Amino acid sequence: MPPGSADPATVHAVLTAASTTTTTTSPPIFLIPNGTFVVELILFIVVLGIVAKFILPPMQKAMDERSSTIRSALQAGDQGQAEAEHLAVERREVLESARAEARSLLDTAGARSAELFEQGRSRGRGEHDRILAEAQPRIDEERRAVERELTGRMGELVVAAAGSVVGEPVDVAKHRQVIDEAVARVLSGDESGALN
Repeated sequence: MPPGSADPATVHAVLTAASTTTTTTSPPIFLIPNGTFVVELILFIVVLGIVAKFILPPMQKAMDERSSTIRSALQAGDQGQAEAEHLAVERREVLESARAEARSLLDTAGARSAELFEQGRSRGRGEHDRILAEAQPRIDEERRAVERELTGRMGELVVAAAGSVVGEPVDVAKHRQVIDEAVARVLSGDESGALN
């Protein structure tokens, strides 16, 4: 047999084997489901049912609890902010009230202080007038005593002056009435009669 020729029996066996393998191993068509696809589909549905039955409810419950916690925290935050604003308004009102009360107390204290000052002043004037009224008789008595003393001395001075003008001693007992009249006129302010 020449080198490029093949044995007809071998060729036939090869062709037969090729034709049998091509017919038995032809690729399956995807659109037509075979047994593997059906088994995989059943397993997928079973796994999906297990996940839906046993895994999703606890996850959903945890998500609901978390969302509820977040919602309640937000509500508490809103309530806290509203309460803080309310307290701030209340604090401002209390401060304004306290300021107004302090102003009122200061005005009242100032008025009371002025009133007490005037009462003290009038009491002081009354006390001054009372002391002056009590002292007036003593003052008058002392003035009269001083006048009497001056009158007595004035007589002596007049006698001494008259004696020095006349050049002789003047008898006080003899001229007592004239001296007393002159001193009385001087004390009463009638000096024109004293010169006569």
